[in-house]
Amino acid sequence: AEKSSGTSGSSPKAPEKKTVVVTETKESLALGKSFESNRGKLPWPVLKGTITEGYGKNPHPTLANVYTNNNGIDIGAPKGAQVRAVFEGEVTSVLNIPGAGKVVIIKHGNYRTVYSNLQESFVSVGAKVSTKQAIGSLLPDDEGSLSTAHFEIHQVVDGAVNRINPTLWLAQ
Repeated sequence: AEKSSGTSGSSPKAPEKKTVVVTETKESLALGKSFESNRGKLPWPVLKGTITEGYGKNPHPTLANVYTNNNGIDIGAPKGAQVRAVFEGEVTSVLNIPGAGKVVIIKHGNYRTVYSNLQESFVSVGAKVSTKQAIGSLLPDDEGSLSTAHFEIHQVVDGAVNRINPTLWLAQ
């Protein structure tokens, strides 16, 4: 006969920590591979624009020997221009960040595209977006005649976020 003591082992000990492994779904993996295969062919996040500050280390516009570090690229565009998704995906965040306006983050498998300096967002979290779909409009610059889109691409690998130079991914 078996004895039932209510415990399944020797002395009571701390509960074991469960390791949660988040894996990409097949659909998500396929989307990431599809995004990857479009490197150098993605449409620009604005219809018309010029890169005003590139990725990485940049000289400060007015201070000698001072540099800024850009996690993405800045694109000068017409005042209030619409910003569009560069690839199909799912909106994971719509944030309001002081100094950066509204920010929209779209997931493409293990890649994320980040669009900031938006005055308004046309999408909400969970929305599925298509390539070139308008997702928001830009804040006007201080002078009021132009707008600047800030655009970043991130790759998520084993929980770590790697920033990628978007210039290499956009169609030239």
